[in-house]
Amino acid sequence: MNRLLLIFLMAFATLTMSQCVKNDERPSSVSGNQDNNGGNTDEYVNLGLKSRTWWKGANEKNPEDPENGFYTYDEAVAAFGDNLPTIQQFMELRQSCEWVWVSVGFYIVVGPNNNYITLPAAGFRDCSGMLCYERSYGFYWSSTPDGATKAWYMNFYSGDVYMYNYDRCYANSVRLVRNA
Repeated sequence: MNRLLLIFLMAFATLTMSQCVKNDERPSSVSGNQDNNGGNTDEYVNLGLKSRTWWKGANEKNPEDPENGFYTYDEAVAAFGDNLPTIQQFMELRQSCEWVWVSVGFYIVVGPNNNYITLPAAGFRDCSGMLCYERSYGFYWSSTPDGATKAWYMNFYSGDVYMYNYDRCYANSVRLVRNA
C-alpha cells in the first residue's frame, strides 16, 4: 500500500459525526454508501488471506433502500446466502490485515499481500427506519445467526473493529466474499 497516498487522504479528510436522523433530515452533500475504492469495485480482491477468501471491492446496494443500500439480516441471507461472510471470515479480516482509518468515514483494509479494500462507515438503519451514525460507524452483516432473533455483524469506528450480535430487523451494509 502506498503510504504517501494514505497520508494524503488523511491530511485532507475531515470527520463528520452523526446520530440517528430521517433521510429527509440529511444534509444534501451526504450521499449513501460511498465506495472510496479506486479501480473496479465489482471485482473480488485477493487480500492474501490464509483461508483464501476474496472480498468484493464494494458494498452491495439494496434497491429497496436506494438512499443507503442497507439490508436487514433476513434480506441479506435471502439475497446472498453463502456469499455473506461468516463471523470467522470477519475475524480473519480483522486479525490478518492492517486497518487504516480515513477520517471522512472509511477504513482502508490492507491484506498480507498489500492488496486492499475499503469499508465505508455508512452507519445503519434501526428497526424504526432511522439512519444512525453515518460516516462514523460501520455495520456489516455476517451470515452467522445468533438464535432466532439476532445475528452477528462486524462493527467499527475510528478506534476499534469488533464483532457484535443484534436484532435482525436492523439494516446494515453487506460486503460479499468468495473462495479462490
